[in-house]
Amino acid sequence: MTSWNPEGVQRGIADTSLGVVLSIKNPTLLDIVEIALRLEGVLVLENPKKSPALLLADPDGFARAKESAETGVTSGRTLLLLNDEAEIIEGTEYLVIPKTRDEYDLDPELLIRKVRQMLAGHRPQAENNPVTGLPGEAAFEAELWERINSGERFGVLFSDINQFKNYNVGYSYARGDNMLRALGELMNNVMTRHPHPQNFLSHLGSDDFALITSEKLAPVMAEEIVDEFDDTVASFYDVADLARGYLILTDRKGNETHSTLVTIAIAAVLSSKRRVSHPAEVLDVAEELLAMLKSRDITESCCIVERPESPVE
Repeated sequence: MTSWNPEGVQRGIADTSLGVVLSIKNPTLLDIVEIALRLEGVLVLENPKKSPALLLADPDGFARAKESAETGVTSGRTLLLLNDEAEIIEGTEYLVIPKTRDEYDLDPELLIRKVRQMLAGHRPQAENNPVTGLPGEAAFEAELWERINSGERFGVLFSDINQFKNYNVGYSYARGDNMLRALGELMNNVMTRHPHPQNFLSHLGSDDFALITSEKLAPVMAEEIVDEFDDTVASFYDVADLARGYLILTDRKGNETHSTLVTIAIAAVLSSKRRVSHPAEVLDVAEELLAMLKSRDITESCCIVERPESPVE
């Protein structure tokens, strides 16, 4: 695997269980942060073989890390170091370090306390999804790393509910959450009917669910989820909207618009199609497959499944 070493990452110890990776482009800030961490015995890692426990980055370094194909950048495992609160990225933990010319007013105790809290897992993003109670993004990524590192074949199903945003607008976010809980239960039931050691269901956020399973079971589960979701759609709508076949909405200008009933799209990514070295690669493929379905202007629930192949040697 090609090592990840964006500009600004310094030498460290290759143990990600309690360590941090630095993606700080500003050299002055990089130096004072690394010194503060090392003086307090916090491991600073270089070229970790898996996603780091925590990424410390300034805005430029954060953008660079996200572009890297081999980083494990997630909002729940990133501490953004800012000079101004105006640079805050929504959903990401941050620490403001005021700057005067080239000097930074860093509070080492505050930095270390923040880092240790995050390494200890005191982050909502690392816990179960608050709507469905299913494991969240961090747990999914950890499970996927295990599959990748083991070398075994696996399949991952990713869901996308078409027209979900319009459903929330027309009916309320509370009813939208009910739909998400119903989908989570549906996917869990499908998974339970097909027991396998690789099975793992997670809720990544919004209408994004991911189900890890075997390559053999992935196509079967995908079809069943699509069929059963369509069977439940009627229960999400009022009788009038269901009979009409669409929702009537009003845009910001007061114009009437129509939104079709929700459908679900499932993308099944199979590991034998490529040599997978990072969870981000699986997510990228899923996005491409789901975008392909949307580009075909399909108005009904559907799934797209990669054809399994022999592993790349």
